[in-house]
This record gives sequence, structure tokens and C-alpha cells, in this order.
Amino acid sequence: MSDKLYKLPQKGESFESVTEMVDDLHSKMTPEQRGKLSSTSFWGVENSQEIVKETFLKFFSWNALFTFQESSAAKMEDDVIDMCIGLVGGDESTRGNLTSGGTESNFSALHAMKNWARQKYPKIKEPEIIVPYSIHATIHKVARILDIKVISIPQKEDLSADVYGMKKSIGENTIGIIASAPNWPYGLIDPIEELGAICIKKNLWLHVDACVGAYILPFFRDLGQDLPLYDFSVPGVRSVSGDLHKYGFAPKPCSTILWRSQKEQSYHYLPVVEWPCGLYLSQGFVGSRPLAPIAAIWALMHFLGRNGYTENARKLLQARNTIAEKIESIKGLRKWPSHGPLLQFSSDSFDIKLLVGAMEAKGWRLLGVIDPPAIHLTVDIMQSEDLEEFLSDLEISVSDIASGKVDKEGLLTYGGVGAEESAPKWLLSAIEIMHKSEQKEEE
Repeated sequence: MSDKLYKLPQKGESFESVTEMVDDLHSKMTPEQRGKLSSTSFWGVENSQEIVKETFLKFFSWNALFTFQESSAAKMEDDVIDMCIGLVGGDESTRGNLTSGGTESNFSALHAMKNWARQKYPKIKEPEIIVPYSIHATIHKVARILDIKVISIPQKEDLSADVYGMKKSIGENTIGIIASAPNWPYGLIDPIEELGAICIKKNLWLHVDACVGAYILPFFRDLGQDLPLYDFSVPGVRSVSGDLHKYGFAPKPCSTILWRSQKEQSYHYLPVVEWPCGLYLSQGFVGSRPLAPIAAIWALMHFLGRNGYTENARKLLQARNTIAEKIESIKGLRKWPSHGPLLQFSSDSFDIKLLVGAMEAKGWRLLGVIDPPAIHLTVDIMQSEDLEEFLSDLEISVSDIASGKVDKEGLLTYGGVGAEESAPKWLLSAIEIMHKSEQKEEE
């Protein structure tokens, strides 16, 4: 990592020159709309993105911290939240807030849970939450910030959450349970009905991390997919997080945290009056946030409607099934069972990291799971020619591995593959810090 600082130019460059530099940088990006960049596409059908882009640009400079000053901004926020509530089994008593992403949504849920527990169980000084091993990393991150101990329960042999093990782990300091719909590593919806019944009986807070599934699973159900219940239709669920910038197809950043009622929401807010300017209050943890994604998703939801989102889901499901069938037809690959749009597959005959490396060489940047080792696909709608290219490259790559032509491994991590020379300084610095910390512990 170079310590040399990139300096602000003394003299500004021409509009044309800067445009050329921007175009050059843009040309080197992975074409995400063709499915080349797993987990960041969330493109939907192309015509839907046209209205997203047009609306985004009209509001790109507005600060959503001050939506209370603009009736149009307030209407868009209210409408989006209401439409989202209707998709996750809520009703007129359900409440919601817009956030910057899944991390902030999950932060809001755990923060509210902790505040609720302070009031409900004042004797608990060291709060604990119980989660399946498959829970998203953001839950661990947030719990550390909020000083909540995480009790992680190993998955069962079929990779589903161990309800019995979670129930057995409830102790005197337990304040809640976190589940997923679906979980990120394995693409499975946790047994939320069973967990809801436990939380009602034990008077615990149940939060569902549906950041992936909240705004796609309802439309899968419209198409006749048999899916486990996971939202406010399950008694005991007190909060649900869902990302609009995933399968809602909103531009980033745009997410939601939804509450069963105003009572749950009341534990979320952090009003500040101890300063010279009077009441300070925001939707979530962050202050300033862009209005543009909110305006864009408002426009898109009106443009598509329920029928349009269902048609999106149909095309996505078709792509998912096509990929799944191809995986099952290729000798050496094994598809895992999953719910919704996530696909995971592994190999019993070769190191799956070789396939990540082989596909990377062909321009496909894939994510993975390390326990157990597998490739993770976040399926999005792809043009037929691009889908054919992906499947062809997948089959060729497996064949090349079998014949010994592939020797470069890829990475089975959340961040996927990437060369060190392309990594930003913050990441290289973070890795350096972790290495130094590990060395200290060894000493």
C-alpha cells in the first residue's frame, strides 16, 4: 500500500477533460447489468431503470434529513413506507422508517430491542441475542457496537436453523432472537413460525432480517411458489428489515425497517434536545441522506405496480430455474436447496475455488460461502444471450478444471474476488491492522 497522497489539482480541468477521465474509469467497471457482478446487479427489466434514472436526477441534490420541510418529499417517504408495509403482512397499525441499507435497518432493530429490554427486564445488564450461525455479518457488527452478546447456534446437517438448539440456549440474559428470510449464506428461510411461538411464550423480541427477501418473496408467492411464512403474518415478529435497493430495484442506498406497531417503533427514536437548536430527530441513525433513491423507488413502484413486480419476479424465477437446471446437468456440480432468488452450489469432485477463479478469468465475478465451501449466486434478470454466455462459460470452466487446465483459485468470501492492486487503501489498511492484531495475540 502506497503512502503517497493523491493531491487536489491546483488548477481545475476542463469539463471535456474531466468527462473523458470519468468515461475512462467507467469503461473499466464490470458490466453489472449483464450479471457479471454477482450481488450488486439488482437491475430488473431495463425499462424500469429508465424511470429510476430520470427521477433520481431530478432529486439528486435534495437532503432527506429535511423531508418535513417539503410536502412532496414527505409524501414520497410516507407512500413508500406504506407500500412496503402492505408487502410484508402489515396493516394500518404497522409503522416503518427508511434507512441507508441493511446494516442501518438491522442496527435500528437491535437498538430498539435493547431499549425495549431495558424497560421490560431492568435486571438484565449484559443482554444476549440468539441467532442461527447463518445470520448476516451485520448482526454481529451491530451487536458489538451496542454491546449485545451474540449466541450463535450451529446449523443442522441440512443447513437449516436449529430451532431446538436456539430454544435450549435461551437464558436469563436473553432479550431476543434474530432470523432471516432468506439467510444470505444458504438461501434458506428460517423456521420463523416456530421461533415466533417461542418468542411469544418467552416474551422475547423476534427480528426478521429480510433484507434479501422482503421485496421479492411476496411476488414469488403470487406466482404460486410455496414459501414458509416469515413476516408480520407470523405472531411474535416485532420488526422486519428489507432492502429496496436489492429486489425492489431502487438505486442505492435505500432500505426499510418496519415495526409491528408504534409501540415497537417508539424504542427506535433518538430525539436530541440538549443543544442550542432545539429538537433534532431523524428517520434512522444517520442524519443527512439522499432523497433521490426514495423518489426513484416511489416512481418505480408506481410504474411497475404489483403486476409489474410480479412479472419481474417471473423473469427472475425463470432465470433462476434455468441456472439451477444447468448446474444439476453438469457433472461435478451439486446445487443446494434454497428459497427465493439465491442459488448456492458446490462440488464433490474438485475444489470449488478453482471454478471461482476460472469464471473470474472469463469476466464473471462470483461470491462464495466458506462453510461449507460453495459458490453463491444472487440471481437477477439477465438478457437471454448473457444467460447463455454465463451457462456456457460455467460448463467450459468445469470441463477445463477436469482436464487440469485451471490452476488459479478464486476467493470464497463475501467480497468475492479482486486483485490487490485494485483494492482501496481503507481495505488494505484494515487487513494490515488485523494482521498486526493477530501477531500481537500470538506473541
